[in-house]
Amino acid sequence: MIQDIAPKRLLNPYDPTAKPAPESVALHFLGKRFLCRAEGGELTFPTVADLGGGAGEYTYLFKIDDTAYFLRRGDAELSADGFAYEDIALWRGSRPRENAFAAVTAFHLASWYAASQFCGRCGEKTVHDEKERMMRCPRCGNLIFPKIMPSVIVAVTHGDRLLLTRYANRPGASRFALVAGFTEIGETAEETVAREVMEEVGLRVKNIRYYKSQPWGISAGGLLLGYWCEVDGDDTIRLDHVELADGAWVTRDELRETYTDAGVALTGEMIEQFIRGNNP
Repeated sequence: MIQDIAPKRLLNPYDPTAKPAPESVALHFLGKRFLCRAEGGELTFPTVADLGGGAGEYTYLFKIDDTAYFLRRGDAELSADGFAYEDIALWRGSRPRENAFAAVTAFHLASWYAASQFCGRCGEKTVHDEKERMMRCPRCGNLIFPKIMPSVIVAVTHGDRLLLTRYANRPGASRFALVAGFTEIGETAEETVAREVMEEVGLRVKNIRYYKSQPWGISAGGLLLGYWCEVDGDDTIRLDHVELADGAWVTRDELRETYTDAGVALTGEMIEQFIRGNNP
């Protein structure tokens, strides 16, 4: 999956004293576009030196091993020789894996910083905290931490069949999605599983089992929680056509012939586990 970058490691403790060196990685975002070089599937980023320095214009993000990554602030388009703005979606097919992971994790933080410039309680401009990664309101004391939104990815099985869906209103989407949705206030993740499956495909489920989790910075704060479950009773699919364009039961044999995966998403790993017969 995207976070599997071993033997390299993401080191995410906040360091408010960190200063960019000329060789530090500089990430600049304009909405969902970011400055990079993408050639032949290889993704590289500019350095601070490539963007002309300017220590006061950077916010420390994280390290991968000994390489420090900084967010270049500002809404104006920048130029650097050999680099151009690309859609953040290109991370899926990019190498090396650690650069793709860095891009989506930086996008998560950049989106949060952009949305946290002013206090949601009193409207005052916020400031960076001096000890930890949060924005602080100097007027009312409101503390704003990075937003993390839990959601579930659900593999619904019925014997040797797996429920696959296709999102509505996503041009080019294939029917290789699992049921998914965000956890709501006052709800456990297991309750989210049962509710989302009922809402999206009209099925009752049983034997809900946790599988594993995945950070999903591309949704600007997602934390995906993978679950397996089984149909409880009637297996007739009743689609919510607002959310989904298609839904069907697909056998292991069919998937063995048709399914391919880039190896970056929890959804793909769970489908692969089902194909191998390794679902719990």
